[in-house]
Order: sequence, then structure tokens, then C-alpha cells
Amino acid sequence: MASDISQGWAVRLDWPVARRGGVRHDFTQFTPSLRRALRRAVGTQRYWATGPVRPLAVTVVAIGRAEYDAHARECASLSCPTMAPLLGMDAVTPAPLP
Repeated sequence: MASDISQGWAVRLDWPVARRGGVRHDFTQFTPSLRRALRRAVGTQRYWATGPVRPLAVTVVAIGRAEYDAHARECASLSCPTMAPLLGMDAVTPAPLP
């Protein structure tokens, strides 16, 4: 018997776009478990920490399986799932870079 995994969590990676000065994002590692998604985000952050190119942010977002499967790579849409509201930020206005 298959379980319903239509809703879950994914790791979101926000990438800088040097040529345009913008930000793109990808979703990876969909899972129905928040706990597993948080562990995966930590592992993903560690993986990219020593590389020459690093994501601006690695976060966990709530996302449906169908939405995750249909999501384009290197997306720039402001309507995609984000943790910004939970962090007290506006999802449309990116936080200033340090």
C-alpha cells in the first residue's frame, strides 16, 4: 500500500546571477518528513560551504509533490515557496546583501 506523499518539504537553494545581479533558485530533495528535510538542508549547506560557488541561502520550504516535480531549474519566479514570511521578510523584496 503506497502512502500519500502529495505534501511535503524540499530544500531550496538560492543562487546569485552575476550577469544580471538577480537571484535564481532550485528545489531539491523532496521528502514528506520535515525532520528529514531539515537534516538534508544542513548536509547541503555543508556540501556547498567549501566550494568556489555557494548558494546565497539554503532553506526548507513546504511544497506539494506535483509542484516540486513541475518546478523549473534556475527559476526566478517570486511566487515560488519561500521561507521569507517565516523569517519576517517580504517574499517580493530580497534582503540586502552584506
